Amino acid sequence: MEPDYYLRDLTADDWSKFKEMDKLIFPEEQMMESSFMRGLSGLKSSSVIAVHKESKVFIGYYKIGVYGNEGHVMRIGVHPEHQKKGLGSHLLERSMHQLKNAGCKSYYLYVEEKNEAAKELYKKHGYKVDKKSWQFIFPYKKLTEKPKGKCRHVEWGEIQMICLRFNLNPILIQQYFGRENQHVLVFEVMGQQIGFTRFSPDFPGGMPFIIKDPKYALDFVSHLKTYITNPDFESIKTTFDNQERLVEHLKKEKIPLNYELLKMRRAAD
Repeated sequence: MEPDYYLRDLTADDWSKFKEMDKLIFPEEQMMESSFMRGLSGLKSSSVIAVHKESKVFIGYYKIGVYGNEGHVMRIGVHPEHQKKGLGSHLLERSMHQLKNAGCKSYYLYVEEKNEAAKELYKKHGYKVDKKSWQFIFPYKKLTEKPKGKCRHVEWGEIQMICLRFNLNPILIQQYFGRENQHVLVFEVMGQQIGFTRFSPDFPGGMPFIIKDPKYALDFVSHLKTYITNPDFESIKTTFDNQERLVEHLKKEKIPLNYELLKMRRAAD
């Protein structure tokens, strides 16, 4: 049966219409305009929309990123009125096809641990749990006015060293450079590099957020506040993988947990 929708690349002119759809799909985690615009350029990042043939209504989309031979299915969304009709599976299949054509040998994505429907969809398409992730929200009132250590921008020439220290993909880190409203930061205490993050002040939040010694987490996040210019924000989000000691420390500090995620991965066919 011929589908009642077609797929096409998103354009900058689609932002207003896309925003209304995204609000229905992800009411608590809507895409920022800056993130939307970054997803429109080139093979390294791509965004595709599903459009209903008759009404021209936006009914779903996917966003992907290419990091060397790794492909990231960054986001998949289906309009509430068009769920459970196979569109989600089609969007996932198309996203993986596009990543494979870009030379990716494996794909990964994040899903909320409590989202059983999404987990089943991904398992059906060969994804397996790779890691566990968490997102915590740091209210400004929890931050300190005189944080220990210091934050600075990572220099291009030290990317390899930073990636070895924090077990990061150099190609991924390189692609954070030169983006508007993106900071690639290292946190140092007494001359030792103990923290790293890619920080987006218009989110605002850090992902990946890595810290070697959890007791300095509040200091690190307090430094991040200085990069924010929007006076309407009242908190900072951090998202990180497999740092159980950090999770326990933040819970003791009564930092709110926003959600728990699973990082799922599969090899290309």
